[in-house]
Amino acid sequence: MRQRKEKTRKIAILGGPGTGKTTLCKQLDVEYSLAGYISDVCLEYARTYIARYGTPFTIFEQFLLYEGQKRRENELRHCDIIFCDNATILNYVYGLMNCDFKSDKETYALIKLFEWAMKDLPGYDVFYIPREFAFEKDGIRYQDDEYAVVVDQKIKNFLDIMNVPYVEITGDLPTRVEKMKQIIGFEKKKQPVAIMHDIDTQKVLDND
Repeated sequence: MRQRKEKTRKIAILGGPGTGKTTLCKQLDVEYSLAGYISDVCLEYARTYIARYGTPFTIFEQFLLYEGQKRRENELRHCDIIFCDNATILNYVYGLMNCDFKSDKETYALIKLFEWAMKDLPGYDVFYIPREFAFEKDGIRYQDDEYAVVVDQKIKNFLDIMNVPYVEITGDLPTRVEKMKQIIGFEKKKQPVAIMHDIDTQKVLDND
């Protein structure tokens, strides 16, 4: 009888725009893939949405962004581990920034986003990346570092106020990668492809 695959481990790397989340996700994916894990990067759905429809300004659009992000994560459920540069729990944070509290509909919408965030929270291993490097405009989501810093603080406040278990990761890219590997756990399951290729080549030469 075939053994059932364990649940995909979701690593959420959170922080404001331009903090290096996506770069870190991609490097971790390379490291774990070469070590024999079935891994992938789950990129932020909001970037695709914004490129197509423009920046979301209403709280109701956060429901669309939530569903898009959730769908991307589900498409990778065959993996051992995925590295997310966003998480569905943040739709509540962005909803909080867009909510008109004088509107009963928007207040109710915010409550639903909060409920969904709390429901999804246990499914992530959460890491927070502070802003350590100069902000670079990406032409997609945020146009100035002032707003980016506001987002940084909102995310950090959410994690702290809601007592979300998370680890703050600092340093340059190699340092961040090594810190996260130590925390997540990193055990090589097989030799990297490049090394296997060299070994096979040597066997051919020996046989000749």
